Amino acid sequence: MKKEAAFNGVVVLTIALIVVKILSALYRVPYQNILGDAGLYAYQQIYPIVALGVVLSSNAIPSALTQILDGQQPSRLMFRRLCFALEMIGIACGGILFLSAAQVARWMGDPNLTPMLHAASASFLVVGILGLLRGYFQAKHQMIYPAYSQVIEQLIRVSLIAVVILCYLYQDISIYTAGTGAILASTAGFIISTLYLWMRSQFKDVAAASSPSIPWRQFGVSVIIFAVSHLLVILWQVVDSFTIVNMLRSGAGYAFKDAIMQKGIYDRGASFIQMGLIVTTTFCFVLVPLLTDTKRRGAFNEMNSYANASLKITVVISSASSIGLMNLLPNLNRVFFESNGLTATLTVYMLTVICVSLMMMYIAMLEIHGQFHLILSAVLIGLISKLLFNIILIPHIEMLGASLSTVISLMIAVFILHYGIKRCYTLKHFKQFYSKLICALLVMTLAVQLCQWGIPTMSRFGSLIELLIAAIVGVVTIGWLLVQLNILDEEEWRHLPFGDKMYHLKRGDKR
Repeated sequence: MKKEAAFNGVVVLTIALIVVKILSALYRVPYQNILGDAGLYAYQQIYPIVALGVVLSSNAIPSALTQILDGQQPSRLMFRRLCFALEMIGIACGGILFLSAAQVARWMGDPNLTPMLHAASASFLVVGILGLLRGYFQAKHQMIYPAYSQVIEQLIRVSLIAVVILCYLYQDISIYTAGTGAILASTAGFIISTLYLWMRSQFKDVAAASSPSIPWRQFGVSVIIFAVSHLLVILWQVVDSFTIVNMLRSGAGYAFKDAIMQKGIYDRGASFIQMGLIVTTTFCFVLVPLLTDTKRRGAFNEMNSYANASLKITVVISSASSIGLMNLLPNLNRVFFESNGLTATLTVYMLTVICVSLMMMYIAMLEIHGQFHLILSAVLIGLISKLLFNIILIPHIEMLGASLSTVISLMIAVFILHYGIKRCYTLKHFKQFYSKLICALLVMTLAVQLCQWGIPTMSRFGSLIELLIAAIVGVVTIGWLLVQLNILDEEEWRHLPFGDKMYHLKRGDKR
């Protein structure tokens, strides 16, 4: 019964995560349409700080708390000690950011970002408590409340950002004032979500002697690893925040206004990448606990089977999403953002979906084996590579250099993690798998391109119709080829929604 409750809870959290990610990806569209690429640039420069708060409160802290509790119930005393420690850290981080905001903005090449950094510093005051409350409910397998809290947080945030957009339209505020309001909207979402969970929580007064001690080192390492695995895109965007505008101005000779417009167009890619990562992220969230369970039971053959299935499905979903986005990007750009600016740059940028998906799965699989040093080394080497490639490439090939530096540096990190995966798991039949998948992706690309070529459009609405038809053709084509070419076997199909039905349909079984 407990196992069934836990599984149902994971399903609830997964659905909530999908809703939250869709909202997070889509609100940028009206934001850019009304505030322009310069407005999106200002918001995206500071957004990584907000994203850090989201990941810490939604994934890293709850998962770390659940891990150290290991099935035990959190006592009031334990919760208070953790709250005090995280609140002190939050106050310190928020205070440092607030006091250094002007200097950080200068490092970013835009002193006007200072008020937005001040606003972002406030979020650190509640992130720790919110994360612990979500972890408290997850440890009790009451996933419905953390799920509700995530949706509430995102709805508050999106609603207040809508108010900010209206203020920009009718009150003649600047893009930086609007950006400050958008950042404060995220903090408001954190606060209201925290209050909701606090009213739902009921801590038992467990005697001090029976209260589990807190393994601070394990808790800290777990928070860092969980955060890193969910912040991969954001960490690379942080490097972009500090380098792109500066490199365009000093290396490529751009004027400030032109540089921030280029950065704003480039930042459109964040929405597309989030959409591409939705399925992969939720799949990792559901499947990885199976690996943990098999390792605990010593069922290593079963663990390797899950590992192979996890990697193959991750590669299939991420590559189909990435290549699909690359094919559809001109229409996506025109439909959502009104222009085809930097299409080649954004097309290359979409390869990020494959790299980040693999990194997320690799990190989760290596964490089970305690390979923390390898994980952190891979991420650190990747970030340093990103910084160096930005400095080298942007002055010569401008924004395309930023996209290439992202993809190349992520690939370097993926190769390092892959080395660790080969030491911890036995991977089988991947060469044949890759050859079949490449054929399927080429056929999907041909089908989507023919579809778009055969439906010429002149208007934005016409482009939307063409986009929807081409997307449906792409999904149907890749789904049909996955079955016909036996890219996944029966066991691997069973890990996907309706996968068993797809497999039986291929065999002509009507079950």
